[in-house]
Amino acid sequence: MKKVAGVILLFVSISSWAQRDIDDNAGLTLKDRIYTGGGLAFNGGSDAFGNRYIYFAVNPIVGYMVTPKFSVGTGVTWQRFAYTQPIKLNIDQYGVSPFMRYNFDQLFAYGEYNLINTPVFLGTGERRNFDRLLLGLGYAQPIGSRSKINLMALYDVIYDSQERAFASPWVFRVFFTL
Repeated sequence: MKKVAGVILLFVSISSWAQRDIDDNAGLTLKDRIYTGGGLAFNGGSDAFGNRYIYFAVNPIVGYMVTPKFSVGTGVTWQRFAYTQPIKLNIDQYGVSPFMRYNFDQLFAYGEYNLINTPVFLGTGERRNFDRLLLGLGYAQPIGSRSKINLMALYDVIYDSQERAFASPWVFRVFFTL
């Protein structure tokens, strides 16, 4: 059961992202259109082979509001899997994630191209790029005057279990906006 919980935690990260909302009737200055934010993720457990690990990630983003409802941007990713028992090994992954988002009041559509570079043969130093195209929907629930809690379900539409570094085509995110 601990193995299953560890795998689930691996694919469900709690992140903090910034997405600005502006008044449709107000003028859009450059300062109003640009937003920054980011995410942090942390979890741990045991993989399918019983190896204990700790996972953490940093994901800063910058976005541009093309219209009050439509925005585009990009994020960068750095992730580390630190295996602690029975082996001691660090696996660093990094990448870039351009995205776009369209708001329908509290619901939103989201698309992201995710390119991740990761080691493929441990000990050889060989690395490889893996990509995924994540599409999905989200829901933003206001908390107070400006903050929101957001839930997203994304699906990798180019997923191939034989050629992918990812265990599932599904990505679920819970994040807060300020």
